[in-house]
Amino acid sequence: MKGLLLLSSGIDSPVASKMMAEKGVEVIALHFNFWDNDKENQKVVDLAKKVGVRQLFFAELRHAHDAYRENCNPRFTCIYCKRMMLRIAEKLADKEKCDFLITGENMGQVASQTLDNMVVIQRAVKMKVLQPLLSFDKNDTIKIARKIGTYEMSIQKSPGCPYLPQHPATTSRLEKVEYEEAKLNINELVEEGFKSVRIVF
Repeated sequence: MKGLLLLSSGIDSPVASKMMAEKGVEVIALHFNFWDNDKENQKVVDLAKKVGVRQLFFAELRHAHDAYRENCNPRFTCIYCKRMMLRIAEKLADKEKCDFLITGENMGQVASQTLDNMVVIQRAVKMKVLQPLLSFDKNDTIKIARKIGTYEMSIQKSPGCPYLPQHPATTSRLEKVEYEEAKLNINELVEEGFKSVRIVF
């Protein structure tokens, strides 16, 4: 079995990767790079290697965010962001012959990680999305991160998201998000994001 992980530089997704690898899954990873920051990029590379990621890819999403910001309701920015990440990840997963996508999402957190929003986000793709940390208490995830040696790496200061809205929607309905996305050429934006994918190792 082979899975494509959406890897951030935070605490959760490296733990999700390690848990899946321990189940015998071959894990490759995709990181969306919002900043031209060598230190942050190296942090992601170090985390990926620490948890045994077999291949690491970087991709850009700024073009998609710029298009959304100019045309759409900012309250749904985080939901749109995750839906775009999944769409681009799905294309890469198909190319790399993966069986599923993997995320480090934890139910009950703010913005895109409430139950309502996660349902809407996953409707963006057909491929199965596995969420090994879904019902974990955050403290349990931190304990695992400490055990596998990623916690101190993950808590190193990182640039914040440049697109985070002032009042992100914590609940959403699919039709509302699709209404906003209909203002954009989603297929073109996904293709542009996919073309930006580059292999790091």
